[in-house]
Amino acid sequence: MKIAFLDTDLVSLCMAHKILDNLECEIHFFTESAELGMYGEEPGLIDNWPLLNSSWISSIFSQEPNSDSTAVRKSWLKKAISISLADRNCFFHLRTRITKINSRTIEFVGAGFAGSGNIFFNHILNQEVTKSENLWYGGTTLEIPKIDNILVGKRSDSIIEIWSEDKLPTNINWIQQMQWQGTNPKNSIDSEINMGMLRGDEFLNSHVFLK
Repeated sequence: MKIAFLDTDLVSLCMAHKILDNLECEIHFFTESAELGMYGEEPGLIDNWPLLNSSWISSIFSQEPNSDSTAVRKSWLKKAISISLADRNCFFHLRTRITKINSRTIEFVGAGFAGSGNIFFNHILNQEVTKSENLWYGGTTLEIPKIDNILVGKRSDSIIEIWSEDKLPTNINWIQQMQWQGTNPKNSIDSEINMGMLRGDEFLNSHVFLK
């Protein structure tokens, strides 16, 4: 059985792991990005670690959270999850554009492991996630800034990650600045992981695959 995902967000990655835990299949991801998880940054605030089964994630190296961590670099987290998926019969079509979806066949052009062509799939999944209209402003710095009403997390490399509903002041030496659209950065990672597992269960149950 072949399954295609049309997105490489955290929800889709976790859903794929859930499916693979219960079903022998081949999974393909399609993305126009040149490298998964290494471009763009989203909220990485966490309450605890680990977040996932050890078989669902490879090493995050220097970004591995420790006992004092309250944040993880989300792009590295996604990269580590995708590496573990590649070891579980998953294929990533990078720098690949889908030109046509005809019933259960995807036509594509680009790089990736198979270049251009078309592949038949038993299931084609497009995991649309409804996003809140709330816009949050994020930044990383070497110390906690004196700003009111911010959410703060500390990564394993001591970098401070903060998020605010207000625009960030310009008189701070930011390492990186970000924007994110969603309900609450504080629980976004947990919510996406849980959503991925839930959708994996729903897919398996709807097709009577669950062991």
